Amino acid sequence: MARTALVTGYLNGMGKGTYESLKARGYDVIGWDYADDPAVAVDVSSVESVRAGIERFPEGTKLDAVALCAGVWSEAPFMQTSFEEFHRLVEIDLFGMFNCVQQLVPHMNEHGAFCCISSASGQRGVAFESAYSAAKFGICGFVEAVAREIAAAPRRLRINAVCPFYVKSKMTTDALIEKERLTGITVEESYALEARDVPLGYVADPSDIGDFIAALLGPESRYVTGACIPISGGTHCGYGNPLSSYDTEESYD
Repeated sequence: MARTALVTGYLNGMGKGTYESLKARGYDVIGWDYADDPAVAVDVSSVESVRAGIERFPEGTKLDAVALCAGVWSEAPFMQTSFEEFHRLVEIDLFGMFNCVQQLVPHMNEHGAFCCISSASGQRGVAFESAYSAAKFGICGFVEAVAREIAAAPRRLRINAVCPFYVKSKMTTDALIEKERLTGITVEESYALEARDVPLGYVADPSDIGDFIAALLGPESRYVTGACIPISGGTHCGYGNPLSSYDTEESYD
């Protein structure tokens, strides 16, 4: 019998990568997104919208896996960050997680699992990302707290978070287009600059994140809960190329 999964933010970026990876693993996948199509449209920050999305489930649906990938990102100097923008990021990125998990728990199968998207900025504060870092740090605290409660019998549910670094996605590219308007640094230059800080040498593709999330939601990760896991190409170990001050990398061949 096929397992059933739900992915929020499934039309783009990490959500799309996760959706495709779960489909490839044989899941029946329900997609939600902030979209015009009423069949999939859900605003994760709205209690009523999430409730309406649940009411559209096929009769008898129980979920085995939930990937909460919907979110927004922006960056600006702290003193230029408006109250409205700070509130928008926290409402969507953090409250949206709380809202979805709380409403979906009753619709989970035993031993089901949640995965929330946090960020490398949720493990270390990043300049010009005060709102985003605050929301993403909040997700990690939320996951650690909730994990202890939903692990109780009889459902034995799991919840984890992943903390990616830069990912080549529509959300990131849209933010970099605005950055280009303000600074003159092109989108391509921004991605190249970020890649220089990644020990593995490249900015992640959505499938890099989606494949890991699918594995984290699956039975092979049955003993993992309450974890906030960096998927950063090694940037959580420190920024920059550790070999940059040496003439050769031959000793590592």
